[in-house]
Amino acid sequence: MSDIVVHYFDLYGRAEVIRILLHYVGVPFTDHRVQFSEWPEVKVSGLAEFGQLPVVDIDGLRLAQTRSIVRYLCQKYNLYTSNPQDIYWIESLCDLIDDMQMYIANFFWTKDEEGLKKTFSDKIPDWLQKIEARLERNNAGQGFFVGDHPTNADFFVFSFLYNYILVESPDIFDLNAPKVKQWMTRLIESSQSLKTYLETRVPSSYYYKG
Repeated sequence: MSDIVVHYFDLYGRAEVIRILLHYVGVPFTDHRVQFSEWPEVKVSGLAEFGQLPVVDIDGLRLAQTRSIVRYLCQKYNLYTSNPQDIYWIESLCDLIDDMQMYIANFFWTKDEEGLKKTFSDKIPDWLQKIEARLERNNAGQGFFVGDHPTNADFFVFSFLYNYILVESPDIFDLNAPKVKQWMTRLIESSQSLKTYLETRVPSSYYYKG
């Protein structure tokens, strides 16, 4: 059993970026999958400080809130920065992914397939072009989003695009963000642990099926 425990439901959701990051750095962890039938009891147990998951046990702490958890892990494993300008480039990209997730989540949960199709045809191409422009501002898009190593921006962008966009609509990248697609491949190939995880993980219960 690992000293690190990721508590979340049995799906990708907000915890998958945490799992991806931990696999990328090759750090073992216990993946505690909370079943929905267990959640009412877990919620009142005191496990979740703010009454929601994910929660991560690490370093004698119990961390809450996805963005803060990922930032903590990146700082712990030397994948962050102390430069204020670079922090802006990182965090503003994470904010964009939050906006995208909030916009698209409603279609997932309401099973609005028409709304999803319209999003894929109208909104996502524009988002991808903006993300590609951010990638290109650093080393002409040949490396990572900020600096010379991945940061939390890379993991948030990767998790969202790989889990919910690439698998279902790969052509959308070829048309709108070919360098982003190359970057995703580059990130996977730079970590055998992450590559193995992505090849063997169980598909999530909630994803777009076009």
